[in-house]
Amino acid sequence: MTARPVLSIDTSFDIDSAWFASGRTTLYSRMGDQFSIVPFGRASAERRRILRQIGRAEGAGNPFRAVVVSSHGRPSSVIDDDSPDGILVSHECPDQEIELWARGRILYFCCPETASGPLFERLLGAGARTVVGFTGRPCPATGDGKFFWRQLDQELVTCALHDQLAPGFERARQQFLERVGTRLATLPPGAVRDDLARMMDLLHSMVIRGAEKG
Repeated sequence: MTARPVLSIDTSFDIDSAWFASGRTTLYSRMGDQFSIVPFGRASAERRRILRQIGRAEGAGNPFRAVVVSSHGRPSSVIDDDSPDGILVSHECPDQEIELWARGRILYFCCPETASGPLFERLLGAGARTVVGFTGRPCPATGDGKFFWRQLDQELVTCALHDQLAPGFERARQQFLERVGTRLATLPPGAVRDDLARMMDLLHSMVIRGAEKG
């Protein structure tokens, strides 16, 4: 088992995203023997608790090497109803909080629009090794769309588990562009095709930042 743990924060466990959360649960049950994964669900993923958890891990000499987050979002912010001001992390957080999130870590945010605005710049400037997220709003409406989004999230979380940096995430993105493109080529006009076309657009605009990528 890899010594340094990964923190998984999954706050959007509402009915509409239960299919998404179950994908991470399946992944963690399959890979839990190989990696140390610390999960925080909706009932516990409150900003102060997350910051305390990160701080305790650092104080114990076993800091998180990656943090993966699924939640609601808006430009430059991750939303959490239970956190102060409804914000889990944003570009407006104090330097000390940004540094605690960022310090030497891989950060993957599966949160709508979070990659828009200055948050990722602040995290990289505070020492994050790689930051990954979306400028658009992932919102699959069909079974095929949900299947591909869940598979994509599992692949990106796996990149974090394996301590891959920006080039590894970029390879995963390119592979999914090919997979979704292949599926699109077989579809007639309709809801599924529209859903996967939106996913292609979001994949093209996906933000992957790190020293190795520039």
